[in-house]
Amino acid sequence: MDVRTVDLTRSAELIVRRLLAVKPGENVVIVCDPGTEMTMAYVLAGIVESVGAECVISIMPTRDKNRNNELPVTIERALESADCLIGLTRFSGAPTYAESVKRLYNSRRLRAISMVFRGVENFTTGGALADYDTLYEEGKALAEIWRKGRRIRVTTPAGTDIVAEIGDADPIVECGFATEPGQEAAFPDGEVSQGPNEGTAEGVIVVDGPICYLGRPDNPVTLRVSRGRVVAVEGEGRTAAELRHILETIENANNIAEIGIGLNGWCLRNGDFEEEKKARGNVHIALGDNIFYGGHTRSAVHMDMVLYEPTVTIDDQVVVERGQVFFDKENRRKGVRKGEGFLVVQP
Repeated sequence: MDVRTVDLTRSAELIVRRLLAVKPGENVVIVCDPGTEMTMAYVLAGIVESVGAECVISIMPTRDKNRNNELPVTIERALESADCLIGLTRFSGAPTYAESVKRLYNSRRLRAISMVFRGVENFTTGGALADYDTLYEEGKALAEIWRKGRRIRVTTPAGTDIVAEIGDADPIVECGFATEPGQEAAFPDGEVSQGPNEGTAEGVIVVDGPICYLGRPDNPVTLRVSRGRVVAVEGEGRTAAELRHILETIENANNIAEIGIGLNGWCLRNGDFEEEKKARGNVHIALGDNIFYGGHTRSAVHMDMVLYEPTVTIDDQVVVERGQVFFDKENRRKGVRKGEGFLVVQP
């Protein structure tokens, strides 16, 4: 057994036994695609079987951006008989964002851990090493503040200044645990997010962090937002051109779908949007499909875009200031400092 196998097994044990709390006799479906690093699937399946549950590994075809959120019908039907879903697709967000999966959550028939767009490095390093009990408690505290708010504003030194009505759907606490039917989490994890009310987002977003599908931008990209939609993409270079093309060619890709705040102090600043969007003090704003967030806008894409050093205000309460997370006066008194690739609370 090599060192990587030890690390994979540690993470798989955490996911199966604690974060999903798989029970004997339950049915687990692991959804992969041709880009999946299958070692992850095999180790997870082995741990599932060790607790006395049944496991099926399904491999869906690669999807292009026009069908990114679609699951094959055969997998949709398999999930109707499942208790747990683990999404391991590397090229598709379908196990997370498919409308059929959301219906199963809403009817309290399925719980899930999402590892879409992630590889072995995500599975074993960085945010995977966090204290998930502490993260979960912190996520619930932030969600309670968010739940009572009516308006959210995000600004950054790069020039972002966007305001939106807080949505009618409840904030989503994605901090690792999905132990009850209807719950969904990710791995690695550590965020609270919510879809703003459709048509209410106004302002400008300057994206200086990594973007889903596109990676780290070669230059910051400026998005002009009106009535909840991106109405202009400004900037020079490859990233701006590719994002402009996506928004022009994919229906509803210009919809402001989600605002999320990262809480995981172990996450790396490595150019990987799935890792960085969970990093403590980062914000991500997503474009496209918002069905998962309780909205009504369907799109073939759900594109997270990471913003650095944000300040986030919910009504009159500052919960993030220049990338430092504060929930109460005690946390503000302690302050935070920047570590190597992540933010940590000072003693």
